[in-house]
This record gives sequence, structure tokens and C-alpha cells, in this order.
Amino acid sequence: MAKRYPTLKSTTDKAPTSQPTERFYTVGYMPQGTKPNPRPQLTIKGKWLEQFGFYVGCPVIIKIEQGKLVIEIDLQV
Repeated sequence: MAKRYPTLKSTTDKAPTSQPTERFYTVGYMPQGTKPNPRPQLTIKGKWLEQFGFYVGCPVIIKIEQGKLVIEIDLQV
């Protein structure tokens, strides 16, 4: 008996899906060899960054507010 594979459905008739407005990450640490107390580190990556204008080499400004980090593209460069 031959295996049945699902047929791919065309998505051309569908409206584009909206981008999520939230992303969830976890603060990790930067290893320092044998030194104690590693530094906290946050790595943000993904193709979605380009969709919002954050390209490789793009300078950014990180603002620190109460309980938040706000990341903006530095347009003054």
C-alpha cells in the first residue's frame, strides 16, 4: 500500500499573517572562564528583526526605563 502524503495548500488567497507584537526570551549569562559571577546576557535574533528595519550593522540605541529596555534604530548616523 502506498503512503499518503497531505497535499500542500496554496496560501496565495490568504491575507498575510500579522507579526506578533511580543517575543519571549530568557536572560542568560556570558561565560567568563573560571571567574565567578557571570554577567547577564540577552541575545535577540531572528529574521523578524529585518522585517522591522533592524539590519546587520544597523546602529541602535537602547533606552532603559522602569522595568523595560526600549531598542530603537539610531537614525542620526
